[in-house]
Amino acid sequence: MLNHTIPPSPVSEERCHRQDVPGINSTRPRCRSCALATQCLPGGLDSDKVQKFERAVSRSRPLRAGEHLFRMGDPLQSIFVVNTGSFKTCTVDTQGREHIGAFHFPGDIMGIDAIYLDRHVSSAIALSSGTVCILPYPVLTSLAHEIPEIQGQILRMLSRDMLGNSSMAGDFTAEERLAAFLVMVSARQRHRARESADLDLAMTRQDIANYLRLAPETVSRVLARFQKSGLIKADRRHIALLDADGIEDLAACMNPYRRCG
Repeated sequence: MLNHTIPPSPVSEERCHRQDVPGINSTRPRCRSCALATQCLPGGLDSDKVQKFERAVSRSRPLRAGEHLFRMGDPLQSIFVVNTGSFKTCTVDTQGREHIGAFHFPGDIMGIDAIYLDRHVSSAIALSSGTVCILPYPVLTSLAHEIPEIQGQILRMLSRDMLGNSSMAGDFTAEERLAAFLVMVSARQRHRARESADLDLAMTRQDIANYLRLAPETVSRVLARFQKSGLIKADRRHIALLDADGIEDLAACMNPYRRCG
């Protein structure tokens, strides 16, 4: 049961009913008409349960690129799901170096890694103008107890994130890492019903290099090789996948759903 996996948080009655994030005005979303509903926490719920769920959720005002949703060390108050735009979660070490742990796209959950310490262990920063749906953590634990389907959906979303993160831990080449990144972004865009194979990346080359544990110069050289080989056409942050199958073949070793060799 999820209420065993996610222990109750010691919060006050006022905090349990809080529907916003400090400094971020919010509005009530319509989960029943949201295009992301099947990918999000209410996915698979019947109409009555979705209605109950959406009464507990609020939506942030648009955050601008570079704006923080939460900062490392902030107390855990809410769990967030990206509604529009994209975000990065990152930490900063004692030397002032940023380390990007993940990029988040519409339908992705953020902030759940704060549960263990009851405070955020990373910062979430908007990469482009975007909004998030906000669910107070104590309300989430209550809903998960009342609606078992929410437990299953949270576990599926956590499993997806774990698969993606584990693929970064292997000893892969720069070509494999960058190809896997392009495949991942392309797949997330297809989930949003985009038919084009073109990618408009919100993150910088520096951010991509940081996430892939590569040097920025390496990312630029590999993209140039991909372009010379006819796999892509790159123009700053716009990338057209000219040979999507070829890119997927390069990324196969990092794809957790496929076996290499």
